[in-house]
Amino acid sequence: MIGVIAGRELRSALVSPLPWILLGGGQVVLAWIFLQVVDDFTGLGADERVASLTVELALNLFGFAAVILMLAVPLVAMRMLSGEFRDGSFELVAAAPVRIGELVAGKFLALTILMTPLCLLPVLNIALLAGSAALDPGQIAAATLGLWLVGTMFCAVALYASSLTAQTGASVIAAFAILLVFSVIGRVEALGAHDLSLFGWLSWNEHLFWFLLGAVRLSDLAYLLGFTGLFLALTHRRLANRVLQ
Repeated sequence: MIGVIAGRELRSALVSPLPWILLGGGQVVLAWIFLQVVDDFTGLGADERVASLTVELALNLFGFAAVILMLAVPLVAMRMLSGEFRDGSFELVAAAPVRIGELVAGKFLALTILMTPLCLLPVLNIALLAGSAALDPGQIAAATLGLWLVGTMFCAVALYASSLTAQTGASVIAAFAILLVFSVIGRVEALGAHDLSLFGWLSWNEHLFWFLLGAVRLSDLAYLLGFTGLFLALTHRRLANRVLQ
């Protein structure tokens, strides 16, 4: 049943221009960043380079790709639940012999599949340098894994925001607001509260940073997988309450 729900969502999304526009726009932005990084790196002498080409590409390409994901995922997710609430089709789905958990898992799977090509765009750009530059494939693989895990967390947050309201625009704003809080909460330490390390830990970009440096740490995996599971659980609870109303 999860596969059926995911397939239905994928077919519905792929006939819409929005995912293709986001993918094309993301590639244009990342291609420009890629060319800028390579041009700046090759313009420096060996003694002027403070980091390797792999590090420069990972921090810039994958870092900007995460920002693109933060903007794109809520736009794709807004119709998955909010749109169904608005047009009344959710009541038909809820009346079918489908468990709420299967419904959430199917929509999350579809959203994750739609998000994955955006996560692979940095690798496709870097692949253009294969054979012509010394790159660290392990660091690139770790950065790709980190970006994908961050993307799955964004999918869970966006799906939860979509379950909050029947207004698609409001669900997008709610998702942006939640993700923005998780983006800037680490800056609390920069304001002088150096003893509040919890705020730094709550910031997703702090965990992504280690992946971009090639370090796959259990604490970062636990953070990303934990918050993904948390927001999926919140989505499940929200839909269960709606069915009972």
